[in-house]
Amino acid sequence: MNDLSQRLAALTPEQRRVLGQEMRRRAARTGPAAADGSPGAPARQSLYFFASADTVSPQEYYRFVLDAAARADAAGLHAVWLPERHFVDFGGHSPNPAVLAAAVAVRTEHLRIRAGSVAAPLHHPARIAEDWSVVDNLSGGRSGISFASGWHPDDFVLARTDYADRRADTLRIIEQVRAHWRGEAVSHPTTAGGTAAVRTGPRPVRPDLPVWLTSAGHGETFAAAGRAGYGVMTALLGQTLPVLRENIAGYRAAWREAGHAGDGDVVVMVHAHVSDRPDLEDYLRPAMHGYLRAYRSQTAASGEEEAVLLESAYLNFLQGPSLLGTPDKAAGVLGLLREAGADEVGFLVDFGLPTDDVLAALPALFACIPAEAAR
Repeated sequence: MNDLSQRLAALTPEQRRVLGQEMRRRAARTGPAAADGSPGAPARQSLYFFASADTVSPQEYYRFVLDAAARADAAGLHAVWLPERHFVDFGGHSPNPAVLAAAVAVRTEHLRIRAGSVAAPLHHPARIAEDWSVVDNLSGGRSGISFASGWHPDDFVLARTDYADRRADTLRIIEQVRAHWRGEAVSHPTTAGGTAAVRTGPRPVRPDLPVWLTSAGHGETFAAAGRAGYGVMTALLGQTLPVLRENIAGYRAAWREAGHAGDGDVVVMVHAHVSDRPDLEDYLRPAMHGYLRAYRSQTAASGEEEAVLLESAYLNFLQGPSLLGTPDKAAGVLGLLREAGADEVGFLVDFGLPTDDVLAALPALFACIPAEAAR
C-alpha cells in the first residue's frame, strides 16, 4: 500500500462521508457536461509546461521539454508556453523562461515560443525586450509573451517596484517593452541620478510583439486585457467552465468597447493525458495529488483534511473539463472550450507522471485534435 492509499485508508468515517458526497456532487455537475461537448476544438493547440521541481531532476526535465517540443513541432501544434517561477518547487525548473525558450528555438522550426508568463514587476522592461529579442532571432520571429503581475510576496525580493503596485506596474511595463520592441528610445531612471533614453538590441525579427495578460480567473483582469488590446492567458485551475465562459464574454465586450479590431485572443491551459488504459484513474492519482499538493503549498499549510481535499480536487479534474481521460472525453472537452470562446488550448502535460510516459502518450493527445485545428 502506497503512502496515498494509507492516508485515504486512515480517513475517519465523517471524512469518508464528506468525500463521497463531494465525489457524487462533482460527478453529477461536471461529468455529463464534459461528455456532451460539441465536435471541434479551439482553433489552435499548444503544449504548456509547468512541472513541480520535486518530481524530476533539472537535467531530465530540460531533456523532456526539448523532446516534447520537437514532437509537438512535428505534429503541427501551434506553440509551447514556458513559465516563470521562483523559490518554490511548483514550476521551479523555469526561473527564466527566455533561457529555456532559446533552447526550444534551436530545436524546432515552426512552433511559436511563448512565455507563460513573464512576471513583469520582477524585471526591467529593457531586459525583457533584450532577452526575448534574442529568442525571436533564434526562432526566426516565433516569440511572444504573456505578462503576469506576480502574486507571491517572496518573489518581490527580485522586484524594482512595490508589491502593492504590481498590477498597474505590469500594464506600464508591457507598454515599455512594446516600445523597446518597436525600436523606440525609452527613458528610464538610473541609480546614478537622472534618466537615460535607451534603445535595446538586438532588433527582433517580428515588428510587433504578441502580448497576452495572464489571469488566474479574475474577471477584472480579463476586462483590463480587453481594454488594452492584449490577449488573455488563463487556466481552469482557478475557475470553473461557466466562470471561464463569463470571463471570456466580459473580455470580448471590453475589447469591442475599446474600439479594437477583431475579437482578441484567449488561451486556456488544461491538464492533459489521454489514454484508454482501464486503470487510468489509479495511474493518474499519485501524480495529480502531488501536483495539487505542490500548488496548495504555496498558499496553505497541510492539515488533517488534506487527503480529502486532494482527492476531491483530483476527481473534479478527472470527471470535469480536463483532458484527463479517454479520447472521447478529450474531444468533448475540446468542444466545450471552443463553445466557451477559447481561441487556443494549452495542453499541460508535465504534472508529475514519468517523463517517458508523457512522451509516449503524446500521440494519443495529438490525435484528438481535429485536422482543421492544427497549426
